[in-house]
Amino acid sequence: MPAARSDDPARRSVVPEAAGRSLWLAAMWTGVGAAIVCATLAIVAVAICWLPVSGASGHSISAIRAGLLTFLAATHGGITVDGVSAQFVPLGLTVIVGMTAWRAGCGLADAAGSLDETDPARLAMAAGVQAASFTVACLVAVPFATLGTSSAPFVGVGIAAATLFAVTGGTAFARSSGLAPWIAGRLPPAAASAPRLAAAGLLVYLVMSAVLVCGSLAVHGARVEALSREVGGGWGGVPVLLLGLLSAPNALIGGASYLAGPGFAVGAGTTVSPFSTAHGVVPAFPILGALPQGHGATPLVWCLVVATPLVAGLCVARLAARADGWPDRLKAVGAAASLAAVVMALLAWQGGGAIGSGRLHTIGASPWFVGLVIAGELGAVATAALVLVAAGGWVRGVASTPSSDGGDDRVDARPFVVVAAGRTDDKPDQAGKLAG
Repeated sequence: MPAARSDDPARRSVVPEAAGRSLWLAAMWTGVGAAIVCATLAIVAVAICWLPVSGASGHSISAIRAGLLTFLAATHGGITVDGVSAQFVPLGLTVIVGMTAWRAGCGLADAAGSLDETDPARLAMAAGVQAASFTVACLVAVPFATLGTSSAPFVGVGIAAATLFAVTGGTAFARSSGLAPWIAGRLPPAAASAPRLAAAGLLVYLVMSAVLVCGSLAVHGARVEALSREVGGGWGGVPVLLLGLLSAPNALIGGASYLAGPGFAVGAGTTVSPFSTAHGVVPAFPILGALPQGHGATPLVWCLVVATPLVAGLCVARLAARADGWPDRLKAVGAAASLAAVVMALLAWQGGGAIGSGRLHTIGASPWFVGLVIAGELGAVATAALVLVAAGGWVRGVASTPSSDGGDDRVDARPFVVVAAGRTDDKPDQAGKLAG
């Protein structure tokens, strides 16, 4: 039976009653609605930052166009600013769009549950309709998002919007609808646990990166403050402050790449890694004041560099140890490391980019390089941890097994059989059965 209207507050806040009577109407409503919400937020933010400092020369139409351009830039399809092509975007904008799409996916799942929709094919089609509706709404905004020589590419926006919504909103819909058990039942155990293990490992890198970035901002606070004064004060400094906050995810991804080893670049001539730092000309952007000034990591930073892959790998090993049997545990580690490589490469790709073809033609970490390095670190540390656990269990089993009364000091093979079978908690009599 469909849920009563009063018992479904999540759906009521996203899908109105008229649209909730049909799965397809709910999909179109939530897709278009997500685009409208994001565009409105961007327009309001641009208007607040722009109109107070533009004075009598400011026009509300220009603020609307700039807001639409900001929204389309957040999809990461590329934009042109004053005739200069720009692929770098403060990732906080993309995060806001992704969160809105996630909420839309959950709302569509609520509507599907209320309509008792459980057929996987129909649910997958509904997710496709939702993503297509969001994409079409973004494409409709492209002709209106022009401001002088600034514009957004039609094809780039279409591909980026569809991909972003499919990854965020589609994932939310799959998790909250009848697709979740259908997908889970068709995945091998190692693949089913891989997202949780990979997320745990990457979360450690990002948390440690947050510690690194905050610490660097504190250490270089005077330089950051000086750059803030140079770019302007008063209300005119609000847009710069807002851009700095929205660039925080980019900084976290760069910090994670730094802790992994490959480091990152900030235009031509400026590369930063724990092993060396090359200094070039960088923009007068306050958050860039936190870049290290030396030619390598300090001892305290080296502690973070060493601790990060160790802690991340141990977290992956701890979760992988829940699998039954050592082969399954090693498969889970391999699947998690592979997925972490893909996710980190995508994050580095989204967090970097270029502004024009001059000094800022390369910004951020190398996606493929940092992905491979993190996969290797997670896989190596987690595998080593599991091997040490297995060896420790075998040694404890040997030490606790008494020799026979006849003085035979041969090693009892039963503990090794137990450990190799992934049954370290078996009782001695069960171990004997296995050895037999």
